[in-house]
Amino acid sequence: MSDGMLAGTADEVLYEVKDRVAWITINRPERRNAMSRNTVRLLTEAFVEAGEDPDVWAVVITGTGDKAFCAGGDMKEMDDIAKAGRQVHTPMTGMYRALLEVMLETYKPVIAAINGHALAGGCEIVLASDIRIAVEGSTIGLTEAKRGMGANFGSVVLPRLIPRALAMDLLYTGRMVPVAEAKELGLVNQVVAREEFKSAVQTYLDGILANSPVSLRRYKEMATKSWGMPIASALRLNVGPNPYTSEDRAEGVRAFLEKRAPQWKNR
Repeated sequence: MSDGMLAGTADEVLYEVKDRVAWITINRPERRNAMSRNTVRLLTEAFVEAGEDPDVWAVVITGTGDKAFCAGGDMKEMDDIAKAGRQVHTPMTGMYRALLEVMLETYKPVIAAINGHALAGGCEIVLASDIRIAVEGSTIGLTEAKRGMGANFGSVVLPRLIPRALAMDLLYTGRMVPVAEAKELGLVNQVVAREEFKSAVQTYLDGILANSPVSLRRYKEMATKSWGMPIASALRLNVGPNPYTSEDRAEGVRAFLEKRAPQWKNR
């Protein structure tokens, strides 16, 4: 998942499908999992692959190591580009769709397993995920104002997730928010101790994978495409797989009546 035009290697992002879950791991611990242009491209390709694979029912995005989930964009690379007289990438421009847009349009549950600090672009990855499970002691923050950047995605999405005044405070100050505080704000679902982190993520996955993948895909697509629409229009949107006419619906009802676990077919 790379080409000769971009510096870096394919192992900057690890991709593994295990037990119906696509595990996408930012693998640059020596750079605190900061994202180079190559990393962003690999992440985008990984999410496209997970979204198109019918054997993937949920997606987890995480980072290697215990220091950082993702420290944002690679500042050294940005500086090298500027020194060469070239312009760094502007969000929502160019040949490729934006990574964060691809994440929103991955119509399956996307869980951010926040194994360490998630800052700037790393925080935006967290905001683009559906569920956020964080390890104790980590922080999240849109720190772009401290570096003259724009937080293009965060400045649009954060005020839609929490009250506007709180969102603008986080944007204006650029402060790093402890995940315990982020949980109180509603930005994080769970905060768990380091030694319980992997099992907590897996337990959560087990819980949602026990449900119909058709329903999960429907929920994600309806929630994404109806965001910001008037309720009357959103209720008539009817996007995503139709669970009401699916084999999974028939199986779910039959399993309930027969007092057994359903055997989902994802269709």
